[in-house]
Amino acid sequence: MSSLYKMDVATFKNLLERLQSVDHGTRTEAESALGNISPTERLSLFLQSMTDSSLVTSARTLAAVLCRRLLMNDCEEAFGPLPEDTKNQIRQQLLVAIVNEPVNLMRRKIADVAAELVREHFDDDGVCQWREFQPFIFECFKSPEPGLREIGCHLFAIVPAIFGPDPKKLLTDIGHMLGQALQDADPKVREAGFRALSAFLVHNASENSIQVSLRDLVQPALMAIAANLESDSEDDTMLKCLVEMAESTPKFIRPYLQVTLELCYKVLCNADLSDPIRHIALEVIITLAENIPSGVRKAGKEMIRPLVRTLLQMMTELEDDPDWATADTPEEDEEDSNAITAEMALDRFACAMVSQVVLDEITQTVPIMLEDPDWRKRHAGLMAVSACGEGCHKQMEGMLGSIIQAVIPRMADPEPRVRYAACNAIGQMAADFGPKLQKNYHSAIIPAIMHVLDDKVPRVQANAGAALVNCCETSMKSVLLTYLDDLVNKLQEVMTAKFHEMVEKGHKLVLLQTVTSIAAVADASGENFAPYYDRFMPGLKYIMENAIHPDLRLLRGKTIECISLIVLAVGKEKFMQDANSIMTLFMKTQTAIGGESAGKGSNEDQFDDDDPQVNYIITAWARICKLMGRSFEPFLPTVMPQVLKTARMAPKVCVLDDEEAESFDPESWQILSIGEDQNCAIRTSILEDKATACQMLVCYARELKDSFAPYCEEVLNTMLPLLSLCLNDEIRSAAAEIMPYLMASMKKSRPDLIAGAWDKVFSKLIEAISTEPEREIVAELLESLAGCIENLGVGYLNFERMTEIHRLLDRFFHEHFEKDEERAAKRQDEDYDEQEEERILNEKDEDEYVLSKMCEVMRAIFSTYKTEALPLFQQLMVHVVKLLEPNRPWSDLEWGLCFIADLIECGGPQSFAMKDFFIPAIARAIMHRQNSIRQTAIFSIGVMAMFGCENYVPTLTDFVPPLIQIIESPESSSDENNMCRENAVASMTKIMKYRPEALAPAGLGDMDSLIARWVTWLPIWEDDEETVHVYGYLCDLVEANNPAVLGGPSNTNLPRIVAAIARVFSEKGLSKSNEEEEGAGVAAGDQQHTVNGSKSAPVVYDRCVAILRLIQGNSSVFEACMSQLSEKERQTIVASLS
Repeated sequence: MSSLYKMDVATFKNLLERLQSVDHGTRTEAESALGNISPTERLSLFLQSMTDSSLVTSARTLAAVLCRRLLMNDCEEAFGPLPEDTKNQIRQQLLVAIVNEPVNLMRRKIADVAAELVREHFDDDGVCQWREFQPFIFECFKSPEPGLREIGCHLFAIVPAIFGPDPKKLLTDIGHMLGQALQDADPKVREAGFRALSAFLVHNASENSIQVSLRDLVQPALMAIAANLESDSEDDTMLKCLVEMAESTPKFIRPYLQVTLELCYKVLCNADLSDPIRHIALEVIITLAENIPSGVRKAGKEMIRPLVRTLLQMMTELEDDPDWATADTPEEDEEDSNAITAEMALDRFACAMVSQVVLDEITQTVPIMLEDPDWRKRHAGLMAVSACGEGCHKQMEGMLGSIIQAVIPRMADPEPRVRYAACNAIGQMAADFGPKLQKNYHSAIIPAIMHVLDDKVPRVQANAGAALVNCCETSMKSVLLTYLDDLVNKLQEVMTAKFHEMVEKGHKLVLLQTVTSIAAVADASGENFAPYYDRFMPGLKYIMENAIHPDLRLLRGKTIECISLIVLAVGKEKFMQDANSIMTLFMKTQTAIGGESAGKGSNEDQFDDDDPQVNYIITAWARICKLMGRSFEPFLPTVMPQVLKTARMAPKVCVLDDEEAESFDPESWQILSIGEDQNCAIRTSILEDKATACQMLVCYARELKDSFAPYCEEVLNTMLPLLSLCLNDEIRSAAAEIMPYLMASMKKSRPDLIAGAWDKVFSKLIEAISTEPEREIVAELLESLAGCIENLGVGYLNFERMTEIHRLLDRFFHEHFEKDEERAAKRQDEDYDEQEEERILNEKDEDEYVLSKMCEVMRAIFSTYKTEALPLFQQLMVHVVKLLEPNRPWSDLEWGLCFIADLIECGGPQSFAMKDFFIPAIARAIMHRQNSIRQTAIFSIGVMAMFGCENYVPTLTDFVPPLIQIIESPESSSDENNMCRENAVASMTKIMKYRPEALAPAGLGDMDSLIARWVTWLPIWEDDEETVHVYGYLCDLVEANNPAVLGGPSNTNLPRIVAAIARVFSEKGLSKSNEEEEGAGVAAGDQQHTVNGSKSAPVVYDRCVAILRLIQGNSSVFEACMSQLSEKERQTIVASLS
């Protein structure tokens, strides 16, 4: 290939040699020289060098690698500016070079360059503009030379999109080509053909028709794997491709699933093969189980128990490491060991299968292992218990007693690694089965953990502390308080001893965990930890002040976390007594982390970006803010710079080939495959710290409200781009959550900026909602949009924005119904079973969550814009009507009724025009078998009475008899029916108050007789959204001296009235503040609605207290009323009157 530029070839040849030098200085100098060459000239020199047969292979290879990297990263600068004739020349010469290259390795490297270049030739429609490339691949496939057939497959694998946006037109030719390659006599061609098949299927994973058309290739593909393992047992390429196919296109494999499982299980059990090969075969099985679990349950039913036994055996393959017990770092065993690989596989397999068969094998084998004299088997048995808890949760719940009985004795096992595993099992079970586990078995678990906290082996002792943390995090407070004093004494004892040990010997593993355990106990026990504050805080502050060596930064960070959790637990009053010293320590740490010299160059100031204290101090400040509220404002100038700096950290993302990816530490980097020989590496620690900082910004904005205003604009500019940061769900979630708080604060404090800020927020929210792949995040984004609309109020949604919202909601409604149809189709699938139904229901829950947030958006618009929003609702009415169809899932009916309640409340009289769409649905729903639907329908009737016009009166009249039937039914007061009854009482109350003309036609007699009957329906207390209305009406009647409610001249109803008030007070069913009552009254399902004018002065609670005081004026009557109350109710009344 001739040079396109005049260049001293000898000089560049020398440069390539220097780039390969083992001398760092020489290599660095050469890299600098290379960087000074323009991209276009570099491209020319690379192309010339990699095809120059006079150069040594290593230099040619390097030129090809660098050329590919140049095209990958800077194609626009290197190739884009060239004249079209030159580009054509490069394209043609690359294809010629591939054909003419005699060295297979170099041919492949040149092909890699050509493939990288062709990626830049696809237009917006997915059509490749390098017209000769696709025919070239077909020609290579037809070549009599195996090397060219292999390179044809290789190019196909690297660029599977080469056949255009609609490859079905060429599917016959593609299938024939791949079929020949998979059965080629040359093993390298077979391997390349397998890679091409995998890449093509993964690229077209959403095209079921392509998978169906190519299914005949599964059998030759599996035969190719078997033949490959016989000829080269260390080649894992095909198995890795099979993993990708199992993940992306499992249905392609389904007709041959049993054969695939048998082949991979055979490989797994072949001890003559290397462990990495066996692990990949296992990965195929687990990936298939995760993606088509019902298929594996059926096709692999004979393999499940043997596979579990094999995994348990692999988990026993542990080395007897003499240094394990004394290690002072919490290092885990290597993840590529058989034991860890099998343990992780068992965890995933149990979660995927959700099958009794898995647990049957565990319960049969593990008890025997726990009694085996070989400690490895006891260890494996305990780790199996840990691994199966999540996946076999439902089946194991009934066996917890026997499991605990088997595990607890192992916490006193003579082998430390078994004790370690026993602690691990208890901790994992506490996480999986809490709080039920702690509630029923605390008497066995907590004492056993406290005993192991004295263990002489540091790693065992530390793991006992970790188990205690898990127990605390999911335990009921009442259970923990039983042991609080003993736990505190033990932790203080351990902390003191381990602090001295660290000072004397430098050992810190157990101290680190003990500090974390103290934090967990404080967090779980809350204000009950206050008596122990002074026992721990001095020592913790001492650690903060003196643990200044860089090796102790994690300990210092854990101590910061512990202090903040303790002060949050004990409360503001206790904290303020010690606040000055703690805040001084925190500020000193913050200043040091921020790079400002507080100690004049001392060690404590030498922090870097990976300092573990950063995350802990950011979180600690947020806890202090939550405790102090607006009093925290003076500390913001110290806190915010570091939080913002961390929130703005750019994610570290690298694009790598397979060889480069292998050199990256999986503990620090997440490696994602993005194509043949292409990977994306993401630095996980940066994303975790960034997510924490974003969550803390949410905390500050929420807690400080308008006091946060000086930072709103800066925070908004930081968080807006993160709404669509695809690398981390938590970051996107935090960005969504903070937007309503920022809008509220800016509207109040920065009215000059709010319009422009809302322009940006609205556009970005709509964009993020439209493109977000995760359903849960979609729901959170919708919630954010609703919150912004509510907080901003009228004037911020014009016609164009309403139209955007309509477009979005219309799309989501269509998707909702389509997904429901997909679930119906899955129930007809050959692999459908009970466990698959659970997966379907989980998907349904996700869709319902999104639907609920769609309802929140509509609610926010309706409550803000009232009748102005009716045109938007009318456009969506067709979807709401579909939700209300009798055959819809009950959740659809419920949310459809919520939409209708919003329509009636906010549309008022104008809603009557659409009554024929929803009145029949409400009539059906008030007798629905599902309580939540009945409740929502009944609630809607009350809304109709409050906000509808006189035209609704005949409809309300028709609803009166069924309402009374619900109220007075013998079963109405049962736990499951009481909410419906209370809503019915509330709806009748609203009809009596707002539309009494609807009552007479119902044949209920005069109003006085109905009021007398109504009093007998009291008390209500459970639905605090409705108690305001019912007791408000009671107060109206009593304050008016209505004889019907008082019980005639003798006031015989006073005991009933006092009893009703006492019950609602004792159950905390009435708010004591106006602020909380503002949201009461109009609620549907889980939605909270604000009623216009519901703000009362004084609040209903105070009006009830005034009635009690009035009755108290007659001591004999009052005592008679009080005598009928329970002790709890009497105490509540006395407290309210004091």
